[in-house]
Amino acid sequence: MTLSPSADDRAKLFATLTAYRQALRLLDQTRGANLVSLHEAAYDTIREKTGLPARLVTLALRDHGRHKGEDNVSAIPLDAKLFAIKGPDSVSIATVQGRVILPYTMNGYHLGWNDFAEARLVFHADEIELCAGIHAGVHSSKEGSMSNEGILARLGRVIAGVVNNAVDTAEAANPTAVAQQALREIDKISDEARAALSVAVAAGHRLKAKADDLDAEIRDLDERIKVGLAGGREDLARAATGVQIDLEAQREALSKALAENAGEVAEAQAALRSIASARDDAKKRLDDAQRAQKAVQGPDATPSQRNDRRLADALSAVERVTGVPVKPTSGAAEVEELGQIQRQNAIEARLKAFREGER
Repeated sequence: MTLSPSADDRAKLFATLTAYRQALRLLDQTRGANLVSLHEAAYDTIREKTGLPARLVTLALRDHGRHKGEDNVSAIPLDAKLFAIKGPDSVSIATVQGRVILPYTMNGYHLGWNDFAEARLVFHADEIELCAGIHAGVHSSKEGSMSNEGILARLGRVIAGVVNNAVDTAEAANPTAVAQQALREIDKISDEARAALSVAVAAGHRLKAKADDLDAEIRDLDERIKVGLAGGREDLARAATGVQIDLEAQREALSKALAENAGEVAEAQAALRSIASARDDAKKRLDDAQRAQKAVQGPDATPSQRNDRRLADALSAVERVTGVPVKPTSGAAEVEELGQIQRQNAIEARLKAFREGER
């Protein structure tokens, strides 16, 4: 990334480079067999004489081996505490005179990063660059987008638990407790989903605000370029055109981010609808279980009747969830009698066939 500091910020960056070079020279004059001994011998001295941030002094200790004896080091190592990308067009960097927020333009990407530091501030004759190594998972974020797959997978496990426990009631499980626990789990998932949706919506508002700012700047540059050309100042118009092209590149990146954000919000809303549906179903199961429990605990119910009712409720729940009819729990004697009649009819038909010589 090529930085575009103001004159004041540029002076602060170069002051930091001067202090860093001084720190390396102090380390050249310090005897130490390893980083620990160097730290003990030179850390306090470097902090006192250079005013460098503590993190940068620690990085200098590691960087010293690469630049031992060099007088004009032109790159400063940075870590996540010393620099932070603030958005698609600005970065914050710690200096000896406090933090500065600088605009930047993205130059592109190169394959590979073999530096021990997360980034380096590189000083050239006419510009200053920030080179940062990136890879999956290097930057954590407190405001992460909603992981719908994870939330919906958890919701599915809760629903599956309710369905499977409908069968467990035949083995004396407590259907009311199962349904109550399912409701608690679904409510917890719902709270997390709402919080994640709020984060996604807030991120969308920020992206939209930044996009509106860029659009306004691009339109403003249109007029300035026209004025410059009309006044014969092609040099100014050319510079303004370059800035406008950079802003349009940033606007394109924001458009992609806005589209992705819209998809995240839509998926989060769909997840909340699924959660609401699952909660309604769990609430109905809880009501059914409580009614069944009251009926089972009636004063006239025998232990055998209570077991029969609980088994019937369990099988009914399974049938309602799966849509597959289950074996009835009543009328067993009648069904058995019909089976005996069918068997006798088959015997008589077979004997008749023997008598008539058909077998």
